[in-house]
Amino acid sequence: MIRTARATYYLTLRALRETTRQPGIEVGNVFIPLFFLFVTVGAIGQVSGRAFGIDNYKGFQLPVAILQGVAGASGSSGLGMVTDIERGYFDKLMLTPAPRVALVLGRLAADGVRVMVLTGIILTVGLLIGSGMESGPGGAALVVILAGAFGLAYSGIGLSIALRTGSPQAAQLGFLIFFPLIFLSPAFAPKEVFAGWLEFLATINPVTYILEGMRGLILDGWQPDKLAYALLAIFGLGGVTLSMTLAALRGRTA
Repeated sequence: MIRTARATYYLTLRALRETTRQPGIEVGNVFIPLFFLFVTVGAIGQVSGRAFGIDNYKGFQLPVAILQGVAGASGSSGLGMVTDIERGYFDKLMLTPAPRVALVLGRLAADGVRVMVLTGIILTVGLLIGSGMESGPGGAALVVILAGAFGLAYSGIGLSIALRTGSPQAAQLGFLIFFPLIFLSPAFAPKEVFAGWLEFLATINPVTYILEGMRGLILDGWQPDKLAYALLAIFGLGGVTLSMTLAALRGRTA
């Protein structure tokens, strides 16, 4: 366990150093969610109270921007793994004493750290434009932690695809999968106004509970039930994606 933890730590640092060499990618991961935040609030914010009964649409939309940033940043692990495979560096890592599981844990942990930094930036901008934070500084910190945990769990999709295929195009599917997940959730309106079939899909969508957990912290304060559902959704998704990643790793190294 100690050897795995040490190897994971150093591989996490290596993956984070890759980010500093391509800062333009992370700028895009912040700019695009903020762009959609401003456009959506500008287009719908004035009528949200009358149409949906939402007084603070900026706070309602801020978690959507955060999760969009998470999805963008979480693709780095898959693309980084593909680069290692193409350059032969992955095979060199296989010859080292580092436990094989650390090869994926380092990538996942780096995505979690990267996501928390980006979330902190998006959250700060949201607060500056008036989103509010009813749960206070502790709630803001928890939003960052939830985003980081979701980013770590979600990055397993792209990483498992990268290990299976070794293709950069295929590895980007992890980001594309996020779009149906976010649009089949109460991203732009409360679930209660949805048509029956859409409300059902939103109810079984894990992103719904992560959104509602964050929204509760921003709009309503501390709500243990919503936080519990958010954590269950993250751990459930993480269990599935980690299993996918480990299975792909075994297939790659067999």
